[in-house]
This record gives sequence, structure tokens and C-alpha cells, in this order.
Amino acid sequence: MTIARHPRSSMAAIALVALAACGVVSGGSTLKDARAPAVSGAVVATIPLSDYGTDVAVGADGARVYVPVRTGKVLAIDAASRRVASTIATDGQPYAIALAADGAHAYVMDLTAQYVFALDTVNDRLVKRIPVGIIERPVMTPAVAVSRDGARAYVTNATVMDDHLLVIDTATNAIGGDHFLGIHPAAVAVSPDGRLVYVAGCKLSCIDGSLLVVDAASARVVSTIPLASAPAALVLAPDGSRAYVPNARAATVAVIDLATTTVTTVPVGPEPTGIAVGPRGAFLYVTSFGSDSVYVIDTRTNAVIATVAVSRGPRAIAVSPDGRLAYVTHSSATCSVLDLRRIGGA
Repeated sequence: MTIARHPRSSMAAIALVALAACGVVSGGSTLKDARAPAVSGAVVATIPLSDYGTDVAVGADGARVYVPVRTGKVLAIDAASRRVASTIATDGQPYAIALAADGAHAYVMDLTAQYVFALDTVNDRLVKRIPVGIIERPVMTPAVAVSRDGARAYVTNATVMDDHLLVIDTATNAIGGDHFLGIHPAAVAVSPDGRLVYVAGCKLSCIDGSLLVVDAASARVVSTIPLASAPAALVLAPDGSRAYVPNARAATVAVIDLATTTVTTVPVGPEPTGIAVGPRGAFLYVTSFGSDSVYVIDTRTNAVIATVAVSRGPRAIAVSPDGRLAYVTHSSATCSVLDLRRIGGA
């Protein structure tokens, strides 16, 4: 999930106001960046897009990179040529994307809570628009995750009237469950074994946050882990032992030991919004919207080991399956490519 910045429509402007009210948009934080050595030469390419990308995901083989843009399209980038290879028309305002582990399917949530878009990522085409409801005003931007076995997609739907977790049966591309949540959901992730679903969000005015642990079979919330600040995104360690949550207003990343529920905070740059973990779980990559940087965290020490200057307003970030490259979308019509080997954090 990324913060709704740089509005291009009245709906996007509403989203920005709503997020600011929840304390997710800091509106120009005065916090200083965490001290870390700056690394030069890590940005190896800048890919032009038709509009700014709201999210980014890399295919299972690393050959394709998918970027939703809120003009009714998902762009498929060829990783080798670093060019947009095809455009998938979806209509609506596609916002958050998650790819299935088989590399053949993707699910995209619409910002206005009308549709979930099911994509065929082998042929780069829209398979189905799954209706969710009428146009709603978002309280938090949507998020989506797919279970490792590909059987279910989980979508958050945070609107003024209700906050829900939707469960999609990927065999039928139909909504198999619609569960009310006691928080405004901002992000979602699934444990590697598929037994638990984690939903990060906040209540009411979003002064602080919560991480819900949900039993996937029953959709029952089995525990709630308090967070000190409203979350902007969520990613799990590859082994499922930890959750990582950037806190945009606090300029920190919360590191949550899921076995002990211990929470450790790591200072980063202002307005951290996007987050990704390397395939071996040794390094964490966090975009700082407010400092135009990517922060690299060593997960063994929970210390920032490097920063990388990138283009203006970095939003979402995704790492290739081999851990060699990272892709960053911005509040401009570009996607940056980072060579993580030059950072020392591959």
C-alpha cells in the first residue's frame, strides 16, 4: 500500500484528505532522516510510464514487472528491455496489486471500492472484474495479498461506512467471504503456510495502530498486536517469523516478532510508505516519500545500513525473486530500477 499523494482526480483528492485525517499523511514531516551512509550508482535505469504508478509487483520469474496506474490500466514492463511491453485495460482506478506465486495470475483492487480485477499475467489480459460495490470514499487506500498456494486472494476494503476483509476464491474468481473488521485496514499479508492472515490498520482518528492476526479458516481475529503509530504498509519475512510495518507519521518501521508479539522500532526517513523484503529475508527496503530515498535495513541487527537517493516522491517498492533488483514507483510517471548488489543488500 502507498499513500494517496499527487491527486489526479476528485476521488484521489478525497483519498488524500481522508488519509490525512487518519494521520497517515504527515504533510511534510520535520523529522530528520536516520543516519546511514548514502550509496551512489545504485539507480541503474528509469522507466517512463504513461502515468504515475500506485503500486508495483514482480513476476515469479522476474521477467515481468506490473504497475497499476490510476487511469484504468495496469502496465506490464519487460524487465530485460526495461520498457512497457503491454497495457492491460481494467477501467476504474486500479491501485494495489498482488501476484500469485505461480506467476500466472494477479489481483488488483480498485481505489473506489467498486471492483477487484483478476488478471492473466501469462497473456497480460483482464480475466474478470469482480464487483465489490458502489463507489465509496476510501478511508485508507486498499491492499491485496495472495496465499502462497494461490487458492485465495485477500483484499481490504476501507470505506466511510464499513471496513472489510474480502476473501476471493481464485478458482472461481468469486468473493467467498466478506468479513467486518474493527479497524480501518491499510495493509494485508498471508503467512507462508496460509493459516493466518495479518491486517494492519488503525481505529477512529488513527492516532495509533493495530495488527490483527486472523485465522484464515474461520476469519476469526485470534489476537491483536498494538502499534504505536498508524501503519502505511505491511510485509512479512519469508519464513513468516516477523512482520514489518512502516509508520508514515512517525518516520519509523515497526519490527514485530510474531511469536512473542514484541515490537521494535527502527528510525528511517520522513513519510515511509512502501516496503519490501529480500527473498532471503536478510534485508528490508523502505521508501521515504519525504526524503526521496530508499532505506536499507539489515534485519539481523534492525539497523539502517544504507540510503539511496531516488526520483521525487518514491511510493511503492518490489524486489525481484533473485534479490538482485528493486523497482520503485514515484509520484511522477516513472519507475526506478535499483541494482541491490551495488548497495550490498541483495
